[in-house]
Amino acid sequence: MAAKKNSSKANFRSLEASGFYSDAEKEGCLYAALIRSPAPSGKVKSVTIPDLPEGYFMLSSKDLPGAKSISANKTVTKIFGYGNVSYSGEPLGILFGPDETQVYKLLDTANITFDVENLESALNNVINQQEETANFKEFLEQINEMPSLNEVIDKSHVEENPNVVVATREVKYGLYKTLSLAQADTKLFDNADFTSTDTWKEKLLTPKWQETEGAFAYTEGDKIHVYTPTRWTSFTQKSVAQVLNINEEQVYIHKTKSAGIYPSGLVRTTQLAVQVAAASWLSKKPVRLVLSQFEQENYMVPGVLTEITYRTALNKDGRLKALKIIIDIDIGSSNPFAQEITDRIAIAAASYYKPENLYISAKAHTSKNPPTSISMQIIESQAFFAIENELQKISNQSKIFPDELRLLNEKQSVTTKDFPFNIPTGDVESVIQKALQESDFNRKYASFHMEAIDRAEKDSKPFFALPLRGIGVATAYIPSGYYGQTSFTNDTKVEVTLNADEKLVIHTIRPSEVIQDIWKSSAAEILQIPKQNIQINSDFPYDQIPERPEDSYSSISIMNELVKKCCTDIQKKRFHQPLPITAKRGGQLAPRNKWDKDNFCGTPFYTTSFITTVVEVELDTYTYNEKIKGIWVTMDCGELFDEAAARRTLKLEIQQELNMLVKGKTVPCDAINISFIQSSNRSGQVGGLIHNSLPAAFSSALSLALTSQLTELPCTEDLLFQLIRARTKEKNETKKSENKGAEE
Repeated sequence: MAAKKNSSKANFRSLEASGFYSDAEKEGCLYAALIRSPAPSGKVKSVTIPDLPEGYFMLSSKDLPGAKSISANKTVTKIFGYGNVSYSGEPLGILFGPDETQVYKLLDTANITFDVENLESALNNVINQQEETANFKEFLEQINEMPSLNEVIDKSHVEENPNVVVATREVKYGLYKTLSLAQADTKLFDNADFTSTDTWKEKLLTPKWQETEGAFAYTEGDKIHVYTPTRWTSFTQKSVAQVLNINEEQVYIHKTKSAGIYPSGLVRTTQLAVQVAAASWLSKKPVRLVLSQFEQENYMVPGVLTEITYRTALNKDGRLKALKIIIDIDIGSSNPFAQEITDRIAIAAASYYKPENLYISAKAHTSKNPPTSISMQIIESQAFFAIENELQKISNQSKIFPDELRLLNEKQSVTTKDFPFNIPTGDVESVIQKALQESDFNRKYASFHMEAIDRAEKDSKPFFALPLRGIGVATAYIPSGYYGQTSFTNDTKVEVTLNADEKLVIHTIRPSEVIQDIWKSSAAEILQIPKQNIQINSDFPYDQIPERPEDSYSSISIMNELVKKCCTDIQKKRFHQPLPITAKRGGQLAPRNKWDKDNFCGTPFYTTSFITTVVEVELDTYTYNEKIKGIWVTMDCGELFDEAAARRTLKLEIQQELNMLVKGKTVPCDAINISFIQSSNRSGQVGGLIHNSLPAAFSSALSLALTSQLTELPCTEDLLFQLIRARTKEKNETKKSENKGAEE
């Protein structure tokens, strides 16, 4: 019976993204909005809408027919908040009806009652005593002695979860392994030739133009159809079935395109899909929910908020004597992938450099902020922003050119032969040198640097006629295949079939156009068939959908190797047995000799792509408008089948990134230059490389132009003004001090 069921076309689900959820239409569609908690804590007693008109509906947790929450990686997410509130803005219910404007008007009338019995009891006691007391002064004193609202609201969960550390990772190398932390610090930093300490923060902005998160759902008999930009179809399907208390066979998840540059999250997208599915299932009407721009920016931030503090010691010969790195990760009220994120940021915090001594302490903790998620493409981006800015800063201090500093510390030395991390970065030197040559970096850097020093020493005024200029460089990698995975099972699989008409079908989740072309080129070369004869089939039986999220470990290189192996297997058989021939392969992602999970050392990634980005900026001192004079990008992304497609991907990402560097506006760019290093390495990921490198190059360039260190992005015009004013004030105070000393 099971075989027949799976063979039915109706029981297959397509995992190919098609259209946008906001474009899906059905007659009689109702518009939805979420009822959110106005307070960050407290115990919810009830959620109601007084005088709800006919045809309008409101649901809260008590109305759900099945599970009230979903669980991912042992972390529970409520569909609608109940009991103790976790954060301000937590969804407590959903309101929907035929008129969108009326829905938002009704939303303002939502009555959310918190458990304040203790307060009512205290107030009654005072009033009762007042009947016996004629003294008004005594009455006021009794009122003042009443507990505050914050004290009487049930805050038991706040005590459980105000700032709890949920994941840690510590790395010790060199003297940090043999001495105490204080002893190592004293020995390494007290006698260093150059030292630097700074804290770095990078927050990803959501561009205003993109489609916000949401979902569309409609019922069809005993079936529910949900349109959502999910990247975790199996989890979304299971979650809808559990909450509606129906079989998974009745759930149809229609995967739509994600309009965002970087997806907002896995569990949060599923939570929205379930909320809309419940509204449609219980009302038997089509329902659409589109988050407002405010909701998107405040409750759907990609990734986690991270502060990274570096203490750096550099020898005069350019070798990094020590890196001491403290990483603070705010995961919000919850995050199912906290340990994985902590580990990945810890690895990236040293990038591909090999300091003689290394200490990393990474901690992820909860807070009263909204829950966060994992953004696969950009887990490491905040670490690269920090380390690259830190290196640029110490380069300025030591007068060692940025490229020399990087190349000196990339190489293995006698003192770093047992370094804990071995990052497979390819031809680092060629990539760096090509980017610097094409941008004329060293000449411009020396010129701008001397001009900045001269300006800082001779001119204390913040305004001058000429624009300020600066140039910055940043390097980064993006991994494919993480050996230390803990959040998801390893089910990287592919099935390839060569049919009788010599048409080849690759059965797996459809990747980006660039990756599809890589696969097709590999298969066409091995089997000697035209590329147009190759297609990718992303249809799966509902009970055989891959359990892990798409691109959960950027397994592009691994999948490409599996496709090649399948095609090689078919090629060996095709002239010895009749067509069709099918080959299946699965990925072995964690060889024991590569990554030591217990000791957290070794080679953590299957392969990486490496990038160097140079940015030249100009800052108008009258308007504080930034302009990028040029961007030069060079990369080694392994075997490259379609350079034009990779170039298109990079140019698009650069344009998108220019929307996120400065709050509230797009930074214009005069020229974008992209080049590749020819490589025989395994094909690696291209998407995400720009975000891992361009922000750090931009902030380094702007810091040089300002002669003042920019430590966070996105920046604002006010921040730039404050930096210049602070530098000017410091200069004036120095002059006064010098003059006073001369007089004495």
